[in-house]
Amino acid sequence: MMSQLQPIANSDRVFRFEDCCNVYLLRHGASGVLIDLGSGAVLEHLSGVGVSHVEAIYFTHAHRDQCQGAGKAWARNIPLLFPAAAKDFVNGSAYRNGPTPLLRCYPGKFDPPRPMPGARCEVQAGTWIPFHDVDLQPVAAPGHVDHQLAYFVDIGAERFCFCGDAMHSPGKVHEAYNLETDHYTGAGARLAAETLRVIKQQRPTVLCPSHGPVTQGDVWTEIDNTIAWLQYLAELKDTICPRRPPVRRLARVHPDQLLRISEHLYVWNNSYFLLSDAGAVMMVDNAGTLPDSFWQQYDREIGQPIEVVLVTHVHCDHVEGIEPLQQWQCARGQKPCEVWTHERIADGVENPHAFRRPYLPAKGTPVHRRLKEAEPVAWHEYSLRAYWTPGQTDLHATYKLVVDGHVALFSGDNFYPAQQWGGTGGLCGLNSPLGVKGWRHSIELFLRLSPEWVLASHIQPHIYRREDYEAMLQWCDDVTMAMQALAPDGNVERHHNPHFISLHPYVQAVERAPVTITARVMNPYEQPVEVQLRLILPDGFHTDAPEATLFIAANDGGEQTWTVSVEGNVAARMQMVTVDVTYDGKYLGEKAECYLRNDQ
Repeated sequence: MMSQLQPIANSDRVFRFEDCCNVYLLRHGASGVLIDLGSGAVLEHLSGVGVSHVEAIYFTHAHRDQCQGAGKAWARNIPLLFPAAAKDFVNGSAYRNGPTPLLRCYPGKFDPPRPMPGARCEVQAGTWIPFHDVDLQPVAAPGHVDHQLAYFVDIGAERFCFCGDAMHSPGKVHEAYNLETDHYTGAGARLAAETLRVIKQQRPTVLCPSHGPVTQGDVWTEIDNTIAWLQYLAELKDTICPRRPPVRRLARVHPDQLLRISEHLYVWNNSYFLLSDAGAVMMVDNAGTLPDSFWQQYDREIGQPIEVVLVTHVHCDHVEGIEPLQQWQCARGQKPCEVWTHERIADGVENPHAFRRPYLPAKGTPVHRRLKEAEPVAWHEYSLRAYWTPGQTDLHATYKLVVDGHVALFSGDNFYPAQQWGGTGGLCGLNSPLGVKGWRHSIELFLRLSPEWVLASHIQPHIYRREDYEAMLQWCDDVTMAMQALAPDGNVERHHNPHFISLHPYVQAVERAPVTITARVMNPYEQPVEVQLRLILPDGFHTDAPEATLFIAANDGGEQTWTVSVEGNVAARMQMVTVDVTYDGKYLGEKAECYLRNDQ
């Protein structure tokens, strides 16, 4: 961390302080306003440039590393002014209710702040904020996060733009996983490109980012370069098999209809039904309570008991109907179905809230049989094999068997017809820490297995075409290149992976007994790193030694586990825990969160 404020563009009015984010000071005599705050350490350095009074702090956005020192500023009666659109993010409404913040949803934004007394979400784009002899002009700058603002100010011959994390440096963006505003398209990257186009049209001469160096000179050209890479990444995220033609489906896409694919195979919405000649049925995935209209069709077309539910992955729309089905069976005097799944995703099925993944079910489902990788498993006359297939999520499996003479793969949400959602369940860092590497693993597996049918979820069974998967391998190379280009240091695992530093379990219930929290830290670099950690607990919780140091070898990972006790009353239903990180000498701030849930 820099020990003092540094002047920008030879100005005695604008300064930068390097913290867990860049903090900017706009000065007029002994008064100043700050753009963002970081840890709040800047407050101890203002006298070095003659500032004794801070009139306000204007935040570009409310990610934790921008505002984690808000309590220090509030204690000095400094107004904390956030974008108006950040209100729900700042007040914690996204995580305070429900068993997990990721219940049946994709959050669309990361690194929420801890509770901040005094935060005022009232800054509007398109207004003018006077500061003595100049004006701050807030402009909407979504992309990195939906509520982000950029602030422009004219001082002398320079037009300064405090752009938040709209751009890191020429051609680069900070932690590009923030551009994943949904789990399967390039919409966020495209929005970030549009934001930079808007900023460019404002004609800044000095670009002051939240992370990264100040950009001066030909700012227009440097922004254009970044826009080009963002647009290229957006196009690649839209489809896993560019330029491939549509593929033939094996069933009509008719929701709420039980459709016959072959003599022993049916599909209904998000579930498949495999019939045995022994008079039993294996169901693949179950999205929710099956309505009477389904059972009417089922009894007419099939009428055999469901013996097993085979689970492809942990998302709510694949598991939440299993328990209601079991209850329905018991109520009718039937034996409840068993649950089978690949051993690598079974923990996620049973205890989903321990994982930081989107679209989680309300609760876990007990697994009766954990299937080993590629081991043949007999179910009546069928022999199936389970394969771990990370792609849309790392908690995902595919099952191979022969159905009515056809080699088929129950493939879950990974691969679709090229004309359906770009042929993919999405390249999404929150869904899968493995990113492109996970996709490559699964693509190469499908090429080796060479099925005839790909039985994809959401009524998308289709024929397999080898050329599609060969095109997907090229896509892996292309999207990796784009991600490397946008990463400030070229490291994809650092800047495109929100699990780079994480806390586990993500949500756990607490009573009076101690609980454990584990920090997991990746080192995706070719040299060892030293990492300092400090666990930050909410009121009512305690650990004896919150600080720790990890020495992590190259291309490896490290862990630190704390035992946390409950002391006193815990009133809030959901409490956030964070870990403050200095990574290889660079202070990152509170880079991960988990939650302690009070169920009493």
